[in-house]
Amino acid sequence: MIYAEVTGKAIVDRIDTLIKARNLKRKAVADAVGISLQPFTSWANRGSLPSSDIAYRIAKYLNVSIEWLLTGEETELASRDDLELARRIAALPPEYRELVERQIEGFEGLCLRSQGEETESGSA
Repeated sequence: MIYAEVTGKAIVDRIDTLIKARNLKRKAVADAVGISLQPFTSWANRGSLPSSDIAYRIAKYLNVSIEWLLTGEETELASRDDLELARRIAALPPEYRELVERQIEGFEGLCLRSQGEETESGSA
């Protein structure tokens, strides 16, 4: 994967895009995250970057991932349901986790066979 260059100007551009799309003002974002308007100018003109805490608060306020705020790119994240299922499996005793793993492998095999049958029947 090629990572986007993280620059203060790019971050401010992304923030401004969201602000415009949501009919907000920089002042509203600044007030919501507890900063003055000055850092926006500093990030855009001087090339400085927001602290991780400020970037997190801005991302949370604007309802975007911090990754998107910093890079403009997004990765696919696990859903809350996926994380909850993983947590429940991890809480099982080791012998039961092994049973669950074998069941998953069995289901994966069924899916692969099913997909192969669909491909074969579709090409006939």
